[in-house]
Amino acid sequence: MEAIKLSIGFREWSKFPDFVEMINAEAEMFAYAIDNTTAIIVTQGCCGTAWVEAQAERWFEDQYTETIKK
Repeated sequence: MEAIKLSIGFREWSKFPDFVEMINAEAEMFAYAIDNTTAIIVTQGCCGTAWVEAQAERWFEDQYTETIKK
């Protein structure tokens, strides 16, 4: 299990709820929005985490991920 913290720029906050919903629709992944620009995302392993990070880069211009647990 891996966990990351995803933070995005404030000007893209309106896309954030849809992104969190998309992550939660995937099997074996969970996303919890802390506020309008920050979420904690839990995946089963490194492949899931890499997929989430790739999706975040695709959805948001200004995003940053921080590993919480490997």
